[in-house]
Amino acid sequence: MTTGQSEKDNNNLYTAYNMLLSFTGSFILYEPQQGCINDLVEQNMFESLPLESDNPQFILGASYLRKINTEGSLDYEEIINDHLELFGGKGRASAPPWGSVYMSKDHTMNDKSSTEVRKIYHAYGWRSSIEGKVPDDHLGIELQFINLLLGKYPELEDEVCRKEIRTDLVKFIDKYISPWINDWNRRMQEHSVSNFYKGIGYLTVACIEDVYSLMKRT
Repeated sequence: MTTGQSEKDNNNLYTAYNMLLSFTGSFILYEPQQGCINDLVEQNMFESLPLESDNPQFILGASYLRKINTEGSLDYEEIINDHLELFGGKGRASAPPWGSVYMSKDHTMNDKSSTEVRKIYHAYGWRSSIEGKVPDDHLGIELQFINLLLGKYPELEDEVCRKEIRTDLVKFIDKYISPWINDWNRRMQEHSVSNFYKGIGYLTVACIEDVYSLMKRT
């Protein structure tokens, strides 16, 4: 993990991780649009990620995404098919993005997990824009919540409030993401065909791990 040498450096790191988790979360939650993928390639996004990390999962994720910029390597249909196969757009999901699937005894989605995380969202005065349409323990929505806290954190001057967000982030990741995120990524690597979604899987895990470590150490 890359860490800053000053509070300003750390704030820049939080912003960069916020950007990356927003990027990965959006492509887990929503079907990629061809124009958006093309724009990312043209803007050199995959070659120039907003930060570097020595986390092995980050290095793997970045290496997969950088392959997309090589000539002839962008296959939009492959990316779309991955999204549909991995996240249930064609029926059964190969890499279900719902925490309850991994943490429940019967390995199915359940309302209890969704209700628990929804209460946490509401405690911060936040509601997903698709609440009621998608279970709240969907990884893409959980990443949006993490982004909310990461976005608030650098703006706070009061150390008591900063400590509260650090504590809440660590607890949230500990309870609702860490227990299953590596199982999810194993399925991502096993079932995805595109470099794009292989990279998304590793990068998501790495960014969560890095944010967790930063909040524990700050």
